[in-house]
Formats: sequence, structure tokens, C-alpha cells
Amino acid sequence: MAYITKYIYQLLQEVFEEHKDPRVQHLPLVGSPLPMAIAIVSYLAFVLHYGPKWMENRKPFNLKYVMRVYNAIQVIANFIIFVYGVPNSYMRKEFSLTCQPIDHTNTAPWMWNLIYLSYGYYITKYLDLLDTVFFVLRKKNNQITFLHVYHHAGMVFGVYAFMTFLAGSHSTMLGVINLFIHTVMYSYYFVTSVWPVKRAVWWKRHITQLQLLQFGYLFIHFLMAIVRNHCQHPVIVSFVGVTQNLFMFALFFDFYYKEYIRKPKLLAKEQRRQSKQQQQQQQRRQHWRR
Repeated sequence: MAYITKYIYQLLQEVFEEHKDPRVQHLPLVGSPLPMAIAIVSYLAFVLHYGPKWMENRKPFNLKYVMRVYNAIQVIANFIIFVYGVPNSYMRKEFSLTCQPIDHTNTAPWMWNLIYLSYGYYITKYLDLLDTVFFVLRKKNNQITFLHVYHHAGMVFGVYAFMTFLAGSHSTMLGVINLFIHTVMYSYYFVTSVWPVKRAVWWKRHITQLQLLQFGYLFIHFLMAIVRNHCQHPVIVSFVGVTQNLFMFALFFDFYYKEYIRKPKLLAKEQRRQSKQQQQQQQRRQHWRR
């Protein structure tokens, strides 16, 4: 067993050394997977076990103003990176929408801009983990779902892999779309923290629809690099992109169906039942009065 573990470790180390991007190795949290792995394990341990256990006999924290500042920072950060990221990627004639190759030798000024913008996006994925931490501290444990935790932890790992091996490649689209979605999403969170929820609640359903469109398009985007791979983008990376976005689409659609299709039907059915009961009770009262 020890021999097998050692062999797998050496194999992964060889793959890492062969395919790592030398342009980004100086950046914190890029390169060695250890800091990233520690962050994910610490996050999972806190939100799934130690955090809820620590809060078990405590009152929920009032984080209204903290979360308001947090949401504002998220909106500003995601919007700025998105606004500067598009001109340095898909608005350039050198950057292909259909199949952008991995080129670790590209050191053009616009590519360096894109790399550092991508790094900024990577850092926001660690910031996103605070969403779940706030759930724990506010004792909103019902919101700590598999979808929520898997999505946040998976994004940290996925964007780490992108930064370490794939910066400036076909996978850039994932970050561009996600930045736009998060700008809208955290704007919603900020608005609902300032004004009554009922004034902004109509956003919520459309945000989930945007997320479904995101995963649907990314599925097609990575599929293009498999069907017509003229840039020699690694098929395994494209395959992971296809399957992951299909999986995320299925999870988000399941949430959308339960929350916005099935739940309203059940509520309407319950309201009709209660209305019928009230009518029957009223009819019985009128009968006894006679």
C-alpha cells in the first residue's frame, strides 16, 4: 500500500512539474496544491461539523452590517474584474471563442493583464466561502445544502487548477460568465439587505435561471473543444468541463424545479384545500343556524 501511494504521489508530481504554468508560480495560493487543499478541508470541517457544533448552544450572530459590506465588496470586485476581463480576452482578435489553446509562452501585455485578472477572480473564490461561514454563524443550517457546499469548494479547486495549468486558455470563459452571474447575484443580496425583501424577491428566480444558462452554455463551450479541437486543447480538461457543467446544471435544475415549480403548485393546492374546508365549515354553520 505504501509503495502504491508513493508511486501515485511521484506520478502526480511529474504531471504537475510537466504541465504547470511558469508564468504564475510566483503568485500566492498558486503552484503547490497544499495551501488550497488546507483551505478546502478547513472550510468543510468548519461548515459541516465544528461550526454548527460550536454554535449549538449559542445565539445567532447579528451580521447584518457585516454582510452588507461583504456583498458590496463582492459586487465591486466581480464587476471590475468582469469589465476589464472581457477586453483582455474575447474582445481581442488573438483570443478565440471557439478554441483557445494553452500557451505558457505567451507574455504579451494583454495576456499578463488577463492572467492577473484571472488571479483576482481566483481570490474571490476564497471570499465566496464566507457565504457558508455566515450561514453557520447565523444558525441558518438549513441553507447549508450539498449543492451550496459542493459548488463553493469545487470552484476553489477548479479555479486553482485553471490558474496553475490553464491560464489564458479555452477555460477562461468559465470565469468571464461566472463574474457576470456573481455581480448580479451579490447585487441582489445587497439590495435585499438594505430594502425589504418583497421589493427585490422577483430577482431570485431569474438569478437561478441565469445560473442554468451559465452551465448550459459552458457545457456547449467545452463540447466545442472536443468536437472541433483545432487548438489542441487537452481533451481530458474539456471532458471534465462538459461533465461538471452537466452535473451542475442537473443540481441547479433540481433546486429550480422544487423551489419555483413544485413548491408553488403544492402551496396553491394547500390553499385550495383550506379554502374548501372554510367553505364547508361556513355551510355547516349556516345549516345549524336554520
